[in-house]
Amino acid sequence: MSKSLVLNGNHAAAEALRQINPDVFGFYPITPTSYIGEKFSKYVADNKVDTEYVSAESEHAAMSICVGAAAAGGRAVTATASQGLLLMTEVLWNASGMRLPIVLINGNRALGAPLSIHGDHNDIMSVRDCGWIQLFAKDAQEVYDFLICSFLISEHKQVRTPIMVCMDCFQTTHTMMNINIETDEKIKKFVGETICENPLLDIKNPIAYGNYTNPEFYMEFRRQQLEGIINSEPQIKTIFSNFSKNFGRGNDNLIETYQCKNAEIIVVVLGSTYETLKRSIDFLRKKEKKVGLVRLKIFRPFPDKELKKILGESKKTLVLDRMSPAGAQFGALGLEISNIFINEKKSPEIKNAIYGLGGRETHFKDFVNLIENFDKLKITPQWVNLK
Repeated sequence: MSKSLVLNGNHAAAEALRQINPDVFGFYPITPTSYIGEKFSKYVADNKVDTEYVSAESEHAAMSICVGAAAAGGRAVTATASQGLLLMTEVLWNASGMRLPIVLINGNRALGAPLSIHGDHNDIMSVRDCGWIQLFAKDAQEVYDFLICSFLISEHKQVRTPIMVCMDCFQTTHTMMNINIETDEKIKKFVGETICENPLLDIKNPIAYGNYTNPEFYMEFRRQQLEGIINSEPQIKTIFSNFSKNFGRGNDNLIETYQCKNAEIIVVVLGSTYETLKRSIDFLRKKEKKVGLVRLKIFRPFPDKELKKILGESKKTLVLDRMSPAGAQFGALGLEISNIFINEKKSPEIKNAIYGLGGRETHFKDFVNLIENFDKLKITPQWVNLK
């Protein structure tokens, strides 16, 4: 029987990792995910796991530890945020290029300068093209559920690609809520043993990782890496479906919809803002406004087929980005959505809004005002609550 506990996203992540019992945890602390490492190190000290917990001298080193552990054939995991994720970037490319099934937990946080410890998506979007799968959790329950699924996704023989479980800084990492925790036995059975391929420690079959390559073959490596990400989409759906069958929650959908049937305007978002937006949609529905809401559970691979089917039925699409577009016409999510209709004769009118940077509060009435004034928005992104 599962049990209900009051946990935040960090607690939920640490509890999931305790049950999974990975081989190596390479870690360097940073707000807002420091608690994951602190809690897990206590599990190690109390002999509740037999994970090799390695305190690194930097985030770059923490990811390098994971690369070595995964190449050797072990399950490896780390957690970081913001500038720490950027310090890892060099090694993120190595991990994906070597097709190593590493799991990274990121607390989506603003980048400096100026220094901010609060949440937005600038850090995670800056590494969106590093060749990693990206899952976006809306709350602590999904952090727990996604982490349990993530090892199976990344280790699948047709995927063999590292994966990020992304949760919003403070809104998810530190917000307490009731979540269902499964028994250790059920989780261990669901996750199973490490699926290891081509380990460095198999001395009877010597191999090498990260070799130098000439121009004749570099593109072939990159294409194979892309195939791993493309192959992950059906496997994510299958593993999500198996999780739902085993634990009675969730489904195999890569996106979540709310009130989208017959909606004239559909709002698209990532992460924890979804729950606030549901209130906005309910408020507008009471005013007989035909408004719907879509939340992406994954950003890489981008679920373009499912989105095109849903958004193509509406007249207007408002995409909310929690990152700076840095001179682009839209933010990262807005660009992706506009691209799926680039060769289509029928397309919704797409507009983009930038909100919540550096933890700026955006209330449900702010979203209501934004949606109601869709027709007045310019083609360039609307900045919400800009002073």
